Amino acid sequence: MIGPNDRVTLGSMTRPFLLLLGLGLLYLLLASLTTLWDRDEPRFARAAVEMVHTGDYLVPRFDGELRPDKPPMVYWWMIPWILMFGAVDLAVRVPSIIGSLIAATATFHIARNLAGDRVAIRAMGIGGLMPLPLIIGTAATADGLLLAGVSVALAILVDRALHGSRTSHFPLLVIALAFALLAKGPVGLVIFLLASATASYWGRDSLQLGRDWWAKVGVASLLAVTIFLCWGIPANEATDGELARVGIGRHLIQRSTEALESHGGDGILGWLLSLPFYLPILLLGAAPGSALLVPLVTRSKLLFKTRGQAVLIAALILPTLLLMTLVATKLPHYILAAFPGVAVAVALVWTRAEQGQLDESALTGLSWQIGRRITALLLISIPFLWAVAIQQGAGNLLHVVPVAVAFALSALLTLAMKPGTALFGRRGLAGPVLATVTGIALVAFGAGAMEQRWKVARPLAAAIEQSEAEGIAHSASITTLGYDEPSLVFALDRDPAEGQKTVPALHERFPDGISQWLAAGGPAWLLASVVELSRSGVDLEQQGCQLIWSTGPEGILNYSNGSTVSLQLWLLSGP
Repeated sequence: MIGPNDRVTLGSMTRPFLLLLGLGLLYLLLASLTTLWDRDEPRFARAAVEMVHTGDYLVPRFDGELRPDKPPMVYWWMIPWILMFGAVDLAVRVPSIIGSLIAATATFHIARNLAGDRVAIRAMGIGGLMPLPLIIGTAATADGLLLAGVSVALAILVDRALHGSRTSHFPLLVIALAFALLAKGPVGLVIFLLASATASYWGRDSLQLGRDWWAKVGVASLLAVTIFLCWGIPANEATDGELARVGIGRHLIQRSTEALESHGGDGILGWLLSLPFYLPILLLGAAPGSALLVPLVTRSKLLFKTRGQAVLIAALILPTLLLMTLVATKLPHYILAAFPGVAVAVALVWTRAEQGQLDESALTGLSWQIGRRITALLLISIPFLWAVAIQQGAGNLLHVVPVAVAFALSALLTLAMKPGTALFGRRGLAGPVLATVTGIALVAFGAGAMEQRWKVARPLAAAIEQSEAEGIAHSASITTLGYDEPSLVFALDRDPAEGQKTVPALHERFPDGISQWLAAGGPAWLLASVVELSRSGVDLEQQGCQLIWSTGPEGILNYSNGSTVSLQLWLLSGP
């Protein structure tokens, strides 16, 4: 345990620093293997680019239109990297990587307070290498920054609960909560308040979370909300109230009560059926350490040294899971804030078993067998899902082989795990963790190699740029028919004119269809699906248009909706 008077030396922080550096390099590697994935990543990235181009850092916009989905923190953090490296994929993913490293540092401090240095460095490594944090932590979205703010706030909660008040708690808590609010709205603050309430109630006899703590939490929360409103009020006024109407009405209230964009079940019955949604997400997202979660639930009294430990671990995990289970819209990354607690629990229990501090029956029996087998089954399912994705994209199934080997090894090592053995031993936890990370890296590498079968934005942008360089169609407008993904907007990198999108759908700009587009004259581009062109009955070649680029008759897999689409890029020349 780390008390308030314990000193942190340079030597004691060398290993955590080196581990953090290794995690950062791994995250950078994974982030560099693929380009942005539709639909969220290009939307976030392009909104940041438009802030740079317009100089309006107050109101987020995508393709010239208000983007009220998230507050501005993620865009602000993307901007320095865009200015340094340009509007490239890796640049806009860096903020999530930084957020993940902040969360890993907070996880280290949580575990250090609960169980000392050995558990702390293990929790940092285990948490940083879990599948869900690895995937979300390398994506150009707001979730990595939200996790940073929430995890720091939770680290302050744990430190206060175990060691009492410190001068640094209050200012750090204000910063962490304001950071979380500006990253993704009130959800981070709500998670922290629920965690604090859980720890205060269940730990009222064992933790130092009395009235003084709640007074500081109340003031810190008010200050954090005030900081948020320093952005929110002028931004809302600049949009004549639309930011609040859409942001609160749709993305807060409606998302909580309805399954938006089919992410969840419709109606009361659909909501009830979707209640277990996060169980497999948690088990797979935290694999292979999630094998310990079943005995953690069924035998928690035997696994923790003190009641305070058990209460704080529960407070770190359960509020997020319960809150997101009740919310109607469900997405895997919604439970990301629970993963620091999961990592600490796994590292703590494994270390206690390794050091002989647990009763032999605590991690044996049916609960342990169930946990291992479910986790192994989920791990071995990944190559099958990967094979389906490759087959749908008409790719080479040989890409499945190394992934299958890695996850089969991970599953076998998970089944062979034995609590009480060394972490890096033959039957330890480190083996399946490293095999799982290898499998994820191989999937990312394969996805990067398969992008030409799944993504059209880059080759399309290259074809247009080449035509413009040759003087064929300089600054011609582009319209789409039957394909409208945000990656096109990011790849083309055009500044929208006031009141107009850079890549509008045909019906938005030309309500009468292709005939109206033709009548408007060129130069102009039309990216159209072959199916929609056939339905229109218009032969573009006979109308004097030139076919510049196509996906070929086999088409591409539009992974955003799971359908295969054949696309053609036509040029209507000018007078």
